[in-house]
Amino acid sequence: MSSNQSPMTPTEEKTIIFYDDELTAVQLEGGAIFVPVRRLCENLGLDWAAQRQRINRDEVLAEGLKGVVITTTPSPDGRGGGPQEALCLPLDLIPGWLFG
Repeated sequence: MSSNQSPMTPTEEKTIIFYDDELTAVQLEGGAIFVPVRRLCENLGLDWAAQRQRINRDEVLAEGLKGVVITTTPSPDGRGGGPQEALCLPLDLIPGWLFG
């Protein structure tokens, strides 16, 4: 995502269960559904920094990567929560990323 782009705001957020872990999926104006990649990496035990580099090297994935404002809950120690920008991929690119 280019640093001069402002994060997109979803029209709808839903928490879904992905392999027994909670994951927030968001729908943007126009109907596109996006998934936060960092949380997927954490759930799958993948290194987020390495995956972000891999996404940025792939022309199609890099073009699809968007900053989206997602409402998060505070961590158990009370930090965080509220609107947070997350790097997300469109749902239709997730299988390609997983196969990579």
